[in-house]
Amino acid sequence: MLTERPYVVAFLVAFLVISGAERGSVRTILWLASGTFLGWLMEFSSTRNGVPFGSYSYHEETFSGELSIAGIPFFASLSFAFLTYFGYSVACSLLSPLERRGSDIRREADPRVDGSLRVLLLAALITTWADTVIDPVAHLGEYWFLGDLYAYQAEGFHFDVPLSNYAGWLFTSLCIVFVNQRFDAWLRSREAVSPTGFHLPFKPLWAVGSILGNFAFMIGVTLYLLVWNRVPSTVPVGEILASGIALSGLFAVFAAVMISRGLSRRALAPAY
Repeated sequence: MLTERPYVVAFLVAFLVISGAERGSVRTILWLASGTFLGWLMEFSSTRNGVPFGSYSYHEETFSGELSIAGIPFFASLSFAFLTYFGYSVACSLLSPLERRGSDIRREADPRVDGSLRVLLLAALITTWADTVIDPVAHLGEYWFLGDLYAYQAEGFHFDVPLSNYAGWLFTSLCIVFVNQRFDAWLRSREAVSPTGFHLPFKPLWAVGSILGNFAFMIGVTLYLLVWNRVPSTVPVGEILASGIALSGLFAVFAAVMISRGLSRRALAPAY
């Protein structure tokens, strides 16, 4: 993974830095472990019985030299941990008051917000939103360095990606975020203090930047496929590019509006 999947390693490092700064090492390790395990469990289930992502299979020969567990590549399971955390961190920032301190922007962690139902729902929605940009490009992995990793048993509605895949991402994200909200509540009850990490300038905005960076990476790959690669004319690369740009732009506008509201908010809104 370190040599063949540098983009996965880059996003993993981003997760470790952002989560470590926002929540400290214990919560970061718990999120990494639980997110990876639950992601693997959902994929294991889907490749056997079609739930929750729909029926698909991995081509194990494509990643034969990489770590896999029961036919599921480890880097795929790992991606659930950092993508759901980015969604969660963004949801917490967008639903909280933000404070300008000099040239910095800060957010005070509040269990009424961080453990709330609305953060859970928005985090799952944002993570699934990110996947609507990622999966159509990943599905074309045979034409770029990702490789031909998997195939669905039936053609999907969204550039051959079935809607069940996005329903699975929504369900899996809800599970991972909910479990970690419960971990956080349990740790708070034992510590009687908020989670603490290290100082990071503009801390509430890093996860937003990570998701936008992921979008930029996928758009860059799609541009490569459109301009420099020899993809069959039957593959709608132009439409995938347009969809990725539109969905990325909508997210950027949504995040900007919510951040602006957070900066102008004077008091905490009710968490539920």
